[in-house]
Amino acid sequence: MSSLSGWSIRRPWCLAALALGIGAVAPLHAASKTVNMKLIILVNAAPPCTITGGTVAFGDVLTTLVDGVNYVQPVSYTLNCSGRVSDYLKLQIQGTSLTVNGESVLKTSATGLGIRIRQVGNKALVPIGSTQWQNFTYSSTSGIALEAVLVKASGTTLKAQDFSAAATLVVDYQ
Repeated sequence: MSSLSGWSIRRPWCLAALALGIGAVAPLHAASKTVNMKLIILVNAAPPCTITGGTVAFGDVLTTLVDGVNYVQPVSYTLNCSGRVSDYLKLQIQGTSLTVNGESVLKTSATGLGIRIRQVGNKALVPIGSTQWQNFTYSSTSGIALEAVLVKASGTTLKAQDFSAAATLVVDYQ
């Protein structure tokens, strides 16, 4: 263990990172000089969150009424992020996508049928299989309020059948 101005360095990479950070801000001098230092800390760890719930049941569906308006269901989930270092989080939904009428929606097991995931309120699409994130501020046990609605591709005639889909909700720091 070495010491640097009273700081205890336990990992050699910390000393190297600190030296690189100082060198990037100001050159080192042999004489005594006050140097203003800008320290940037990057937390490279996922927030300690657990997500429960999230199952959506559409019940009985008339295939002729699937139009992106009918059959809206809430995506009820609980987000618990105790021990987080920041309230500024972001959300992404990963899954197999299907493009329906120009939108990236969750693909189902039924041909031509998708599930649009959107924010409650502003109805903003949460694209599936995209690198886009939805920023939000964590509050208690809430993330972004989401809803799911059935959509079908233009010109598709849906068959009466059971269907399923699966996706993963990912939360990270902004």
